[in-house]
Amino acid sequence: MQNQIDRIRSFIAVVDTGSFTQAAKYLRLSKSMVSIHIKALETELDVSLLNRNTRRFSLTETGEMLYQDFRQVLNQLEQTLDKARLGQQELQGSLRLSSTAEFGEHYILPLLNQFMQLHPKLKVQYAFNSSIEDLINHKLDLAIRLGTLKDSNYRSTKLADYEISLVISPYLLQKFSIKTINDLNTIPYLANSNLRQSKLSASSEFNTLLSQLAQDACFETNTIAALKKMVLAHSGMAILPHWYVHQELLKNQLVVLFPELSLLTQSVNIIFPYSEYIPRKTRLFIDYLKENIQL
Repeated sequence: MQNQIDRIRSFIAVVDTGSFTQAAKYLRLSKSMVSIHIKALETELDVSLLNRNTRRFSLTETGEMLYQDFRQVLNQLEQTLDKARLGQQELQGSLRLSSTAEFGEHYILPLLNQFMQLHPKLKVQYAFNSSIEDLINHKLDLAIRLGTLKDSNYRSTKLADYEISLVISPYLLQKFSIKTINDLNTIPYLANSNLRQSKLSASSEFNTLLSQLAQDACFETNTIAALKKMVLAHSGMAILPHWYVHQELLKNQLVVLFPELSLLTQSVNIIFPYSEYIPRKTRLFIDYLKENIQL
C-alpha cells in the first residue's frame, strides 16, 4: 500500500510542479526515483499517464482523469490523518515556513514563539527567504511575502496592509532644491528590486517617474535592510515601509518626500501549496497570525 501511495504522490507532484526535476526537489527524492515511481504506476494500471518528449510532458486523457481522482484520494487521506491527530488535542509533526528577514524579525518571530508555546509538541523549521520557489525547493508549508505577488501555482491569503514612502536623509535633502516631483531626477535613487513589477502610485505621472528612477538607479537590492543603511548614510533616496523606518522618521533621521502624494499600500501575503485540503497546523498558524499581527 505504501508503495502505491508513494507512486501516486510522485505523479501528483510532477503534474503540480510541471517537471520531474521540481517534483523531485519537492518530494526530496532523486529525479530517477520519481520517474521509476510513475513508470511503476503506469505498469500497475496498464495505462499511459503522461505524453513525454525531451523537454516537456502533457497529461493523457486517462492521466487527466486519474490525476483528479488521485488528488481527491490523497486529500481524503490527509483529512483522515488530521482528524486522528485532532483527537490528540495538541498539534504535532512539523511546520515549515519562511519569511523575509526584516519582516520576520519584527513580526513573525515574536508570534511564532507564542504559537510554539501554545503547541509545545509542534516542531518548527523557519528560514529567511524572499523567493516563492522555495516552497518547492524546501517543501515548505507556507511562506510570508511582502508586496505584489507574481502569478504562481500557489494559493494565497492577505495578512495585512502597510504603507510605504519615498524617504531621504535631511542632510542629503539640503544639497538639492526640490520643488516639484520632476526635481527628484537630480537625487541618486536606491531601488528595491522586489518593487520592480509593482504599481506604486495612483498618480500616473508620479508612477511613471518612479519607474524611470528605478530603471536609472545607482544602487539596487532586494533587501530593505540594505536600503535603509544606504539612505541613512546619505547615499540617496529610497522607497521603504513605514513599519521599518518608523523610529527614524520620529527622530527626524529620515523625512518623507512629497507626503501629499502618498504611495499605494502594499500587502503582506501568506502563500501555500495549492490543495483542496489545508493541514490543520497550517490553518491554525494562519489564523493565529491574522488575529494577532499588528503593523
